[in-house]
Amino acid sequence: MDSSDFLFLSLVCTGLVLLASIFLGTGSGRNAGKRPTAGWKKFTIRPGTLLDGVGRGPVVSSTDSSGGELEVLSGGNGSFPIKIGHRRHGPLVVIEKPLISLKPVLRMSLLGTPWLQIQHAHKNGFPRLVGAGKRMPEEVPEAGTIEFVGEIASREYEIRLRDKLAAAVFLDDEPGNDPAEDGSYRVALPENIAELPLLALVIGLEVELATQRETVKA
Repeated sequence: MDSSDFLFLSLVCTGLVLLASIFLGTGSGRNAGKRPTAGWKKFTIRPGTLLDGVGRGPVVSSTDSSGGELEVLSGGNGSFPIKIGHRRHGPLVVIEKPLISLKPVLRMSLLGTPWLQIQHAHKNGFPRLVGAGKRMPEEVPEAGTIEFVGEIASREYEIRLRDKLAAAVFLDDEPGNDPAEDGSYRVALPENIAELPLLALVIGLEVELATQRETVKA
């Protein structure tokens, strides 16, 4: 398996461990400053690359050599839909912004199936998530099971599934590492979780942040 297959197969291959395993082993501490992320899979998110659009390099990449990458295939820089995935496999994540809507909203699809609606900032700076009413694989979390803790604007927050820590988002604060000049940050995930849905959610939140900034400018 080459590296470009990594994120794709993490969701669709039969060897995935279901989300039930999260509830047994990921911990429940709420202090984002004491992340139990030692030994977790870590990924780099590049918001500038995401918003600049096609041909700017990977939007998501693993921090070790065994991982794969996701890139913008079309859209970006205020142009919707934004399609993210692998050139070999096509889009895995699609983010759309309806032209006509009663309230600011983004619609996300995962592997061709409508998944979530991200409604404009709701409380504590986080948007409200609404399910699209489509049946998804068991390893894909439903909107009502997802909770955010922390600050999205500073890229320092946690994603929890039924109150269990499933992802930690943070600036690169490991000893010896300088702050990223390109605005990139990290996402850490337990080994026993399908990473594509959570990475897609982080990407969706990044697009939502950019949408909010554009709304303020307008």
